[in-house]
Amino acid sequence: MKNENIFKAVVGTGAGLFILGCLVAAINGEFNLFSIILILIGAIGLFYSLYVKKQEFKQIITNRATRYGINAFIYSLLFIGIIAFIQAIFSIHSLQFDLTKSKKYSLSDQTKKVLTSLKNNVDIYYFYSVQARNIQIEDTLRQYEKMSPKIKFQSIDADRNPALAKRFNINKYGTIALNRKDNDAVERVEELTEQAITNALIRISKNEKKKIYFTKGHGEPSIEAPQNEKNGLSVIKKEIENENYQVSEIELFNSTGVPDDCSILVISGPQVDLFDTEVKYIKKYINKGGNIIFLYPAFSKLPKLESILKEVGIEPDNDVIVDKFSRMLGGDFLMPIISQYESHDITRSFGIATFFPMCRSFEIKTGINGITVQAIAKTNPGSWGETDLNGIKRGQAGFSEKDDKKSPLTVMAISNIDNSIFKADSDLNTNNTKAKIVVFGSSEFINNTYLSVSGNRDLILNTISFLAQQGELISIRAKDKSFEPLFMSKIQGRMLFIIPTVFLPLLVLAIAIMVFVRRRMGY
Repeated sequence: MKNENIFKAVVGTGAGLFILGCLVAAINGEFNLFSIILILIGAIGLFYSLYVKKQEFKQIITNRATRYGINAFIYSLLFIGIIAFIQAIFSIHSLQFDLTKSKKYSLSDQTKKVLTSLKNNVDIYYFYSVQARNIQIEDTLRQYEKMSPKIKFQSIDADRNPALAKRFNINKYGTIALNRKDNDAVERVEELTEQAITNALIRISKNEKKKIYFTKGHGEPSIEAPQNEKNGLSVIKKEIENENYQVSEIELFNSTGVPDDCSILVISGPQVDLFDTEVKYIKKYINKGGNIIFLYPAFSKLPKLESILKEVGIEPDNDVIVDKFSRMLGGDFLMPIISQYESHDITRSFGIATFFPMCRSFEIKTGINGITVQAIAKTNPGSWGETDLNGIKRGQAGFSEKDDKKSPLTVMAISNIDNSIFKADSDLNTNNTKAKIVVFGSSEFINNTYLSVSGNRDLILNTISFLAQQGELISIRAKDKSFEPLFMSKIQGRMLFIIPTVFLPLLVLAIAIMVFVRRRMGY
């Protein structure tokens, strides 16, 4: 009797340790040393029990009922194995059917074409917060991954992975980062749409870096200045290069024109006016569909530069923006706070205030054939355009109803030029190209001192990204996300209820009864 109790204790302890070891391994997700020891001790206990009672175990095995049980167990394992094998195959090679009328859960043909022609490995990261996670965009990105073996997708909790978020310069939840593996190029996407993601994929796939030229020779701040030079542009140069562009300086008066590989020409804060030959070069560049950024601050009077802007519908005012509210925030009253943005691709989802030191305003002119001008950023209430520049230089500022300009005033605008209608110069012919000119009333907001202030950096980089993308974007029509109800007749509704809840269970029960009766009758 005592030996029997010891035997039962050994069997129970061995089985318990074996099961405990398996549970520990399942919870930890791996077989660590502790779980392996538990499993080994439990297995030794079970095998010892079988050895001691081998005669009884042999009789149990040879019993007819036991054989049936073992056979049933083996068939059950075989069935489970087949199901697991099929599931594994479908996990690797899954099929997806979009039964919606508008195919709103399928990738567009344009995206599929881009993905199938992809030659470089690209990692896509979606940075989310636990409080706001877009499951739908994750499903879309998984479709990208399934469509192309070159794409690897990961969802990243930005709060739990700050190092990775910092590596890709992620400052906002809900941002997607694309990282090309061979050259470590990075594209960020804040607009969570298929069109924006695919366009970013197109840009990052290009092997040639787009070139951006800053003019020099007219007193413009240099992009090669040391970073500790307050008026230099070396910091913005580095930021642009981090966006996968190539940045250079150019003296237009020593060139034969704007280079053919120029994606964007930047004219930032010149102190001396342009030469006639440079004006011709710039107009010819506009006629070829070029993109230009003018940063034209207050206290400058450059007639030839202004003539280019006036021809495309943007007339500079001879004023300086005064904003006394900026003084309350620790700034200067000549550094207005800009927080009013018009609806445009540059400022889409852009809700950050910017600071424009030494800023002038612009008037928008309409009615020019082939020219469409839109204001992008305006001053806040309480500021004004001071026209007494000499008084400002003496430190005097006061609003004059008669002479000064009331807010809101345009401090950033874009001119869209259709060269099939507009002629930049009488010597040039019309063509089918389109040019864009963006003008800022401040040049200092991108220098080494002010670039990192609030949203200044994001605004200029958004502008560069927008201009550089023109001509190569694809357009994907937004899919209809409206609810599509399933309408059924009364009979169809009843059948939908009866078949799964009544008929199928009765069918299984009938089969079971039939099998039971046949076995009892000895068939």
